[in-house]
Amino acid sequence: MSEEKERIRPIPLHLELVSDHMSDEEQVLLKRYGESSTGTSINRDILIPADLTLHALHYTVQKLFGWQNSHLRRFLLSENDYKRVTDGTVRGWSDLVGTLFQPPSEGEHDLFWDDDYDSGNFNSWLRKKYTGPYDYRGHYEQYEVARQDVEMMLDRFPDLEIRESFSEFMDRKNSDSESKPEIRGRSPLIDMTIEEMNRSLFMETGTEDLLEKLLVDELIGYEGEQILGRGFPVADELFYEYDFGDGWRVRITKRKSCEELLRSHLVTVQEIEEANTEVLRKHRPVCLAIDGLSVMDDVGGLSGFARFLGEVHQGDSREESAVARRWAKSMGWKDKKVRPSKLL
Repeated sequence: MSEEKERIRPIPLHLELVSDHMSDEEQVLLKRYGESSTGTSINRDILIPADLTLHALHYTVQKLFGWQNSHLRRFLLSENDYKRVTDGTVRGWSDLVGTLFQPPSEGEHDLFWDDDYDSGNFNSWLRKKYTGPYDYRGHYEQYEVARQDVEMMLDRFPDLEIRESFSEFMDRKNSDSESKPEIRGRSPLIDMTIEEMNRSLFMETGTEDLLEKLLVDELIGYEGEQILGRGFPVADELFYEYDFGDGWRVRITKRKSCEELLRSHLVTVQEIEEANTEVLRKHRPVCLAIDGLSVMDDVGGLSGFARFLGEVHQGDSREESAVARRWAKSMGWKDKKVRPSKLL
């Protein structure tokens, strides 16, 4: 294999749009009208070039699930993986700023440096964003800039109050209504736990967001792989969160092969071969399999989407169903399932 083909060799990913808060009725609606085999998730299986960045994956996910890139987003590790790599300490987190985590001053203007859509075909614009070659030109993700930013933050707080947790305060207040929040001591910020820091400082961007310049293939190991320590790969799963009001959450895993898709008869050997060729030829992701319709923005997450489907298909009146359909169409939604190869 040539050096160029090795650099962009196809990597299988499984993406699962999930929710922990769906009622039984909503699950029935999603399964009946949303073409979800489980009623609890909407899935996509894709091949990506090995040099795909998280930044380009963001645009890929937008197209895969039908969103319009109109809300905030972030990539992050699971809670357990985050605690493992940071050891739950400010020192552990700050050591990884610039190599794994975004710096504390990462701002919207910097994160969205290439959200330059103005007019024309939105899907064509998205396609350019997840087509290689890939780069990342956000200012704060440059290593030296990120390191300077986090070090300035640590220097700013050589001595900081350690506050009790809100739950501890409320426990005391329930038995003594005159109770006031307690200060448990003082410490340099660098010596605090992350939990202590979060009680004492308000950080608009938080500490969990991953650098978007990172390569997906290097960041995550194969699904089920035991990963220890703080090196790369960092974890065997990754999460993408979009629109923090609606609370969309996509679990992303990497697979060694497409054997599971073949066993489930979701794809043929020929389709896999064609998709591999397409990834190499066009230097962009290709969708292999779809489970569930695309969703839309501002519908209230997966639960809201299920309720929307119920309103469209079994609403109280044809007029209400028609209004819901027109609104969905204005949001770019299509109620027809497309062929996987045509999705990206």
